[in-house]
Amino acid sequence: METAMSLRRPVRSASVLLVVVGTALAAAPQTREPPSQSAGVAKTEAKFYAETHPYMDEPLSNLRKSVHELAGLEPSPNQDQLADLLAKTGAKADELLHRLPNLISDERVTKSHYAQQSVNSCVGVECAPLEDAATRDEEFSYMIVADAAEGGQLAVSEYRTARNGKPLGKAVEGAPAFQGFISAWIMLSSANQTESRFRYLGKQRVDGHATHVLGFAQIPGSVESPGVMVSNGESIPMLLQGIAWTDQSDFRIVRLRTDLLAPLPSIQVEKQTANILFSAVHIPDFATELWLPKAVKLQMEIMGHVVPEEHNYSKYRLYQVKSRIVLSPKD
Repeated sequence: METAMSLRRPVRSASVLLVVVGTALAAAPQTREPPSQSAGVAKTEAKFYAETHPYMDEPLSNLRKSVHELAGLEPSPNQDQLADLLAKTGAKADELLHRLPNLISDERVTKSHYAQQSVNSCVGVECAPLEDAATRDEEFSYMIVADAAEGGQLAVSEYRTARNGKPLGKAVEGAPAFQGFISAWIMLSSANQTESRFRYLGKQRVDGHATHVLGFAQIPGSVESPGVMVSNGESIPMLLQGIAWTDQSDFRIVRLRTDLLAPLPSIQVEKQTANILFSAVHIPDFATELWLPKAVKLQMEIMGHVVPEEHNYSKYRLYQVKSRIVLSPKD
């Protein structure tokens, strides 16, 4: 049932395609130095992403056409607010992360498969005019475990078990292909903003929130431990670009969209998009309101096929590992 993630994410292995989307090892809030990176990691990132052109650098008229979620955006005339917005968004991410307890929730995963590609001029989940296809729902117990790590860091791990309590292996039939959403927003934490470029796009009303809209793109050679795609034993770093919508009142991330920074022809992946919706969660017997994923919609284009997957979370509650000592009967 292992899905160890980290903000410096470890490489996993599997016989089928596995996508680790999120991140989960954050430096202590006071740490602001850029992360160190091995030459091997930097070289690998450069190999796949050296000649990238993030969509956030496009004129807004073009960006709206490819990212449909930006409909209704009120563009910013300049970047004067960017530094302040990044500081406040990073501080809020740090705060939310470091009060995260161990949790468990119910997770429903819906899988579909289409032998059809999406429109070339559009990027993301909402673009493909797909015909109906058979879908399959799977249910899991989804666990979030937060532990102290070296150097004042907090390690957040994600685990799944089947509803019968049995752990999921790395390539179990029915296991989700996409993992790691609980802490995807850590890319915008204070300690990790040095790994990306940002652009302030403007303001937008989203999911009942007045939001600031930030574009971001991870910098090849700067991401110490990127997400990975694993296919037939080959691990490919998954650098991301995307859009973050942060509440104007408290700078929580309301919605986060991520896309691949560039296609990965070596494993025939053209696109991969995740749309993550967050919401306030009140946990019984826990005084602090949390901010957690509510729903995730994903879509990948690989080898001429469209592979969607949807995750929905409910009934978040505190998770405590219980143990007991069983004494042998006396002779």
